[in-house]
Amino acid sequence: MADILPRMSADEMAVGAVVRYPRTGTTGKVVRIEEIDGRRYAEIDSTGLYYRVDELIGADKTTGKAERGERSLEDYLKEHRELQEQLEEVWEVGTDRSCEGGG
Repeated sequence: MADILPRMSADEMAVGAVVRYPRTGTTGKVVRIEEIDGRRYAEIDSTGLYYRVDELIGADKTTGKAERGERSLEDYLKEHRELQEQLEEVWEVGTDRSCEGGG
């Protein structure tokens, strides 16, 4: 299924923007933006999860809590796995695997 709206660039993302994550259909408002190892992530109010900004598209409106209730367990687990993979990738890039004790 093709996205109707283009993905958002990091410069377009702002707190308060209404966005959608096309892989799961999750929609919500951006409550926080964080940069981790050169990539920007946005926290969405409807899930409390972080999504890569370049994976989000603009949305006309949010359906709020109804959006949460409509997700199946399989969708939730898939989304959770994807987020975990993204965070593991960031962790691997951000550490050099050294064992310095510092001091």
